[in-house]
Amino acid sequence: MAVQEGMLLGMGNPLLDISATVKPELLTKHNLKSNDAILTEDEAIFNDLTGGYSVDYIAGGATQNSIRVAQWVLGVKNATSYFGCVGKDDYSKTLENKAKEAGVNVQYQLSDEYPTGRCAVLITG
Repeated sequence: MAVQEGMLLGMGNPLLDISATVKPELLTKHNLKSNDAILTEDEAIFNDLTGGYSVDYIAGGATQNSIRVAQWVLGVKNATSYFGCVGKDDYSKTLENKAKEAGVNVQYQLSDEYPTGRCAVLITG
């Protein structure tokens, strides 16, 4: 079967991964441990991350990650499509741009009620 546009569809909870190599002091400041994961809605960690470090933005979330890998393997633009719900905010625009840069056809539902999900990835090594 030839690879063609729209041959694989994913649906899930999109996240904007915000990743940076940080100083260990940032973990201490926010009472974080190495090699750990937490859930938070505290804006301070995101403000510190984006305000003081060079960050990478990555279209994330389990299903969207899988779709991006499949897109890379298939190699034909828009061979994959993905949909999920994001907030009407700047983070959703960044998320959409990053997914499209990877060649994925994204169609997000926009929410007035909830913000775009984000994941802070703090690398200390």
